[in-house]
Amino acid sequence: MKNYLRKLIYFYLFIHFNFTAFSQIDSEKDQQFFEKLYNFQFSDADSLLATIDSIQEPSHFNFLKAHYMRWCYLPIHQQNEKILKKYNRYLEATDYQDDEKEDNYHYVNSALLRAEFNYNQGNYYKSFQNGAKVYDVVKDHLESKPQQDEVKFLASLYHYYYQYYKTENPVFGTLMWFFKEGDKEKGLLWLEEVAQGNSILATEALVYLSHIYLRLENQPHKALGFALQLLQKHPNNLKFHELVIESHIATNNEKESVLSLIQKLESSEKTYFKKYGVCYNAIYMTKFNETSKDEKEFKLEEALKFIQNNGGGNHLSSLLYNSLYELTENDLYLKEKIEIEAYKYSLTGYLEKDLN
Repeated sequence: MKNYLRKLIYFYLFIHFNFTAFSQIDSEKDQQFFEKLYNFQFSDADSLLATIDSIQEPSHFNFLKAHYMRWCYLPIHQQNEKILKKYNRYLEATDYQDDEKEDNYHYVNSALLRAEFNYNQGNYYKSFQNGAKVYDVVKDHLESKPQQDEVKFLASLYHYYYQYYKTENPVFGTLMWFFKEGDKEKGLLWLEEVAQGNSILATEALVYLSHIYLRLENQPHKALGFALQLLQKHPNNLKFHELVIESHIATNNEKESVLSLIQKLESSEKTYFKKYGVCYNAIYMTKFNETSKDEKEFKLEEALKFIQNNGGGNHLSSLLYNSLYELTENDLYLKEKIEIEAYKYSLTGYLEKDLN
């Protein structure tokens, strides 16, 4: 039982590290590859990948190929069996050994990607095992500020999520004596320092900062600043559009540019992004357009039906239920929202936290 609980917490502490996936950049070519990948220029990224010798550098090639598939087929865990098997083969073929872990952070990234994949496939034991590998690397870099951005990035996330789960889940809080203490403020400070750097890790840090301040810390004004930096760096990344749009709506910021981003999501050929676009469009129109109450309710209900008829999604549905409740004051909508809400923040009806 004790080992099970330990592995359970390993997972919760580290699975969040895969919002974009941690990576160490070894060369200018790798840097270019990730820049293209983050900007949804998949053809260009694939061309760069083709210049890497998969025979001479198998682990390196398979590592980058796994990242390519993870971004190209968002969300990867919802793809068909053929794609999932192919993705898993690349993950397994990265083959970074345990004795490389102290100076090879591809080892860490590979473990994180495997933890995420196995969790989404229901292979919880394998997921826990990979999460434990990450803790073994990061635990000795939590007190003094790490010099390497790669280490600082991992340590910052550990510090933040340790305190987040300890605070948000009292049950976990009583069990976390297995682990070194985390410091949320230190974690956010280190994460901002990484975001101000020049490496590709700056992008990953910005994603976390946008997500954390928007959905976990409920400080959408601060989240918006980080999200706009992401948009400037990678204007074609539809996943980053989500953070920009939600931050704008959460701060009651009506802008034509936001509608343009929503339309890009709605016009996407991928149902995953289209669902976000339909949801955001309904919420934006309800919030800022001067149409009748009945028209707004109809718009929100139609968006909810679209989400439910295309694979569902608790996060998007909770936003729509909250908008319906605010519009109609019907407690049934509130009940539905509370049952499925993934985050307690501005867009699900919670007051923005005071920054003072």
